[in-house]
Amino acid sequence: MGLRRLREEVSERGDECLALLLAGVEVYTSLGREWELLETMRKFAHEAEDMVRNTPSAAELRRLYEREDGDRPA
Repeated sequence: MGLRRLREEVSERGDECLALLLAGVEVYTSLGREWELLETMRKFAHEAEDMVRNTPSAAELRRLYEREDGDRPA
């Protein structure tokens, strides 16, 4: 946010070259944050795959919790 304000102030003063450079830095840092977020999400997806692989389906869970007490598996 501070970088954006600085770029706007510089642009208002009329230094378009510096404003353009600061805009480039802003884009670069934004893309860096987005890339980091994507990498974190990708890593979590790989880690979560093992956690979810043998999770019962909604239908299986419903059958498990809605069965009669006498229907307990051995």
